[in-house]
Amino acid sequence: MNARSLVIFSSLPEVGGHTTTTLKLCELLQPMFGSVHVLVKDIPGHGFSPDAFDVLRRQGIHVVRCPGRDPVQWWKIVSEYRGADVFLAIGMRHLSPILSALISARKSIYYHITHELTPAVIRQMKTYRLFFSQLAFISPATAKLFPAHTPSAWALQPTELPIQPGAEPRRPGRPRVGFLGRLNEAKGLAVLMDLVGRSTIPCELHVAGSGPMEDIVLERQRRNPETFFFHGSFSAAGRAEFLRQFFSEIDFLCVPSMDDREGMPNVILEALQFGVPVLATCTGGMRSFAMPALGPASPDVVQIVEPTNFPAAFRSLLSTPPPTESVRERCRAYFEKFFSDSVLAVDWGKILGSHPR
Repeated sequence: MNARSLVIFSSLPEVGGHTTTTLKLCELLQPMFGSVHVLVKDIPGHGFSPDAFDVLRRQGIHVVRCPGRDPVQWWKIVSEYRGADVFLAIGMRHLSPILSALISARKSIYYHITHELTPAVIRQMKTYRLFFSQLAFISPATAKLFPAHTPSAWALQPTELPIQPGAEPRRPGRPRVGFLGRLNEAKGLAVLMDLVGRSTIPCELHVAGSGPMEDIVLERQRRNPETFFFHGSFSAAGRAEFLRQFFSEIDFLCVPSMDDREGMPNVILEALQFGVPVLATCTGGMRSFAMPALGPASPDVVQIVEPTNFPAAFRSLLSTPPPTESVRERCRAYFEKFFSDSVLAVDWGKILGSHPR
């Protein structure tokens, strides 16, 4: 291993925060270390992104796809990376402590990538202090939940968009709202589709992503092609170009998640980067947008409401004029202040105990 080496343990699903976080962290942290290595373990049911795998390799990142249960292969991996300067586990709760103990890096960080901090998970996190030098949480709202004698570290989840693009000029038409991400009940997609379908104000719903509700979305589009638009799924590696087109189609992004384990959704950060305001439920790490640590965000940039109040807030949103260039600029400025590469690089550098070379 080279001096100042970083080993990241994560997964690379087809769609999800593990992939977007891993890609961007590698980009941000590579200038801080002599070498960056990524150990990839598949998560059953989430697929694997070969595109993201190839992107990392083209960046000069040494990527190893970890074996299943073959102890010989695991021991080879441990032997190769033992004694690294920094070991960073992005989630992967059940394997990370074991790997951290075996690799015995000079500094080790466990990054809790979701907002899930049930009593059982809190007990688990307390045990992880025996295996890791430090715990880091995905948002200030999540860190606040963890009972500790000293303030818990938090580091915002980065997007992997390579640039900060502007929004395309708005085409005339009805209010257009968007939903982006995993297509399932927990994300509140069914609620959003019903609100759009029953709306007395003609509007459009643009949906992108993949998941078990894809057939339902396609059926809605077939029955009402002037209201429902399905843009399909996207690969992690091709996300930037896909999102540039998707966000040019909408006025507002809706994140009606009913899952309190939600972290800091990448889709919100990406919408802001494109100058698109957000309406989201006050669940999980999204509570952070109302906290002093992140502003709090102005309601015309990120409006968060309790899940029970989401229908009323959505109806009000449809009565709101399309965002002006001034509003879009405030979205981009808010992103730049709290989520830009330069800000995140400094924050992550502090947590990892490293500085740009």
